[in-house]
Amino acid sequence: MKSANVKCSANRRHILLLYITLVTQAAWGQAAVPAHGEPSKQWVGRRIATLEGFGDYFISADGGQPQLIKPDGLGVNIVAIVQSIDGDRIWIKANGAGDKPVGWVNKTNAILLDDAIPYFTSLIEQNPKNWDAYLRRAESEHALNQRDAAIADYTRAIELNPDEAFLFLRRGREFRIMKACPKAAADFEQAANLRPQWAEA
Repeated sequence: MKSANVKCSANRRHILLLYITLVTQAAWGQAAVPAHGEPSKQWVGRRIATLEGFGDYFISADGGQPQLIKPDGLGVNIVAIVQSIDGDRIWIKANGAGDKPVGWVNKTNAILLDDAIPYFTSLIEQNPKNWDAYLRRAESEHALNQRDAAIADYTRAIELNPDEAFLFLRRGREFRIMKACPKAAADFEQAANLRPQWAEA
């Protein structure tokens, strides 16, 4: 009888450990979903960070069909201002010089700037090699004037993805704002080496 109780007790421990493991994994999985709620009219005039793409947004093309706009170089804004909310569309103010004046991002591709840094931090904690999360956290820090933190995150993103010219461009912008001109020039030069068409523009 004692042997049966020991086995039962051991089984309960295994079940309890399995339950704790599953609950912990579920909590980690939920951390990957932005906890900012549904976009609403309260978002109008506030800033958002996009969750994917390099400032990509949509416009209404001929016939009302959505057309994807992919800004390039300095015209990219991963953080944008909400102009209005219309169903699944978050209409944003112009993303860059020369691009269409307004467009939208899908509501599933945005998080309020106020929630962005904790959200991207949770992604980094889950996967420390996620260079895109470092980029988006850096862009959010830039928008909040957290210069040193932004440079640190751009630098980590560069270490993880040294062939992405955009990262050097963005860190160079940050160095320029901080009046670290030699560092800014070096980053702009590296961006031009990786993406020569930017130097020609």
